Amino acid sequence: MKILNNKIVKFVVKLIISLAFVAWLIFEIDWLQVWGYLKELSLVSIVLYVAVLLLGMMISAWKWKMLLAHKNISISLKKSFQLYLTGAFINNFMPSTIGGDTYRAYQIGKDSKRFSAVSSSVVFDRVTGLFAVILLTGLIAIFRWNEISKFAELKLAVIAVLIIMHAIIFFGILTKFSFWKKIAGKFPKIVQDFAIELAHYKEDGAYLRAIGISILFSVVGLGLVNWILFSGLGITVGIWQYLSVIFLISIISALPISINNIGLKEWAYVTFFGFFGVPASAVVAVALISRVLQMIVSFTALSMYLRSKK
Repeated sequence: MKILNNKIVKFVVKLIISLAFVAWLIFEIDWLQVWGYLKELSLVSIVLYVAVLLLGMMISAWKWKMLLAHKNISISLKKSFQLYLTGAFINNFMPSTIGGDTYRAYQIGKDSKRFSAVSSSVVFDRVTGLFAVILLTGLIAIFRWNEISKFAELKLAVIAVLIIMHAIIFFGILTKFSFWKKIAGKFPKIVQDFAIELAHYKEDGAYLRAIGISILFSVVGLGLVNWILFSGLGITVGIWQYLSVIFLISIISALPISINNIGLKEWAYVTFFGFFGVPASAVVAVALISRVLQMIVSFTALSMYLRSKK
């Protein structure tokens, strides 16, 4: 009962935050201008966006397949892609019930009977994906710091990301020392066992391959795919200005403080692209189009989800 109450409280809090962002968007954005941008989008841009979006998902499916193979769990690239797509469907249309990552872990775990190993692959998949966008944000900030530092809010956001990046690296270094085993030994056995599963990815450079593939996904599935919409809507922004914030926006949008990042994503687009003079109505159009197209693409997995429920 306590767990159920906690879930309800978390859902209500997320709902309130989402509604607050949506209310802000409704009253602050010129929706006639948004509609004007939406009418500019061509079928070619939509098809190209969907193609690159699917390519990004295929890259992610390839990475997860590789992580599972490191645990001697073999699945086809097709199977991995189908589960990724179905997971996206669950995240988009059932955000208050089972999560897409949990679904992926269960579908493979029930066959292999190795739930801990499969779960570790899903967690490591997410961690390396997050680290990749953090790393890209940091690298771009090095070259564009003079411009970034002109805006206090942007500067603080980038600094926060850099602190997180160094904290992750520092933590990884700490785990190599013997005293860490003593600290780890104080945790419950289930936590220790799961930590061992995660540590296994250090072997044979699996974590480096995972980070490399994650960087490739970030460039394609975040950078390129959204650039297609910017170009399709005729939005003018410098490539370096675009790269300075697009990965940062993906990090902020991933914060679990709203339902399926509704409102949060749009706010981040308006705020951070606004530093470079990009109209709020233009970037809201981009955020809305990307959200709708991603939902439509993931909806194609409905039949696969229903079959798996039987």
